[in-house]
Amino acid sequence: MKKLTIITMLIMILSLFAQGDIDWERRVVTASGIGAPNPNMPNMAAKRAGAINAAKMYAVRDLVATIKGMYLSSESIVENYMTTSDVIKTQVEGIAKAYRMVGKPKYFEDGSVEVTVEMSIDGDLSALIMKEQSFDGSAPVGEADYKLSDIVGSPDVYTGLIIDCSDVQLRPALAPKILSKSGAEIYGSANVSRDFAVQQGMLGYLKDIEKAKATSRVQNNPYIIKAIGVQGTNKADIVISDEDAAKVKELSANLNFLRECRVIAIIK
Repeated sequence: MKKLTIITMLIMILSLFAQGDIDWERRVVTASGIGAPNPNMPNMAAKRAGAINAAKMYAVRDLVATIKGMYLSSESIVENYMTTSDVIKTQVEGIAKAYRMVGKPKYFEDGSVEVTVEMSIDGDLSALIMKEQSFDGSAPVGEADYKLSDIVGSPDVYTGLIIDCSDVQLRPALAPKILSKSGAEIYGSANVSRDFAVQQGMLGYLKDIEKAKATSRVQNNPYIIKAIGVQGTNKADIVISDEDAAKVKELSANLNFLRECRVIAIIK
């Protein structure tokens, strides 16, 4: 019995220092929590249910802690925004409670239970956190004035942008920017539709360029360039050459793909 008590104590200590993970490719935050049974419960079923509820509580706590540490932009993290208002903090905590269970609970011999939960970065969370960002306020984007069937094989009509950042230390963020070497902002929240940014994020992050080419986000014919650096305290802004910047700006004047957030960064 003493051995089981020690196991329970160790589990609870580990739970206090647990941290969640951010999967930017799937755009989800994942966290695990471990709950111990209440010895005062009348039966094993009640003890197990209590342990599961405690595990979920710890998992949600770690979801929120992980969200706080996310980069909002190249100069701030989400926690900076949450501390501006108790209402915002409460809203983030409320959104985190709408988590999804991942797999089945794990049961330990002393009655403790571990659960893993996840939640989407996009949707309600992005809408709240990026509420103060200035987005393109023009009319909603309509249907493209070209057919996808016409795009295939056409080198002149681009349906997205892929930036190879594998040679630079880019860190994912919710509201990043793309800058030219000379400092001009080529892409940022002011260039995109709020709806698209909330639904799928301003920038997709993948580790394989071939996989990126095959995604629906950039569709059939993405324009591909290479990053030459990063910028900002959080290293979340992408720097591209002036030549590439001029080309992207030229393309964006005639196509909707930037406004629709059809942009993917290839990271290490």
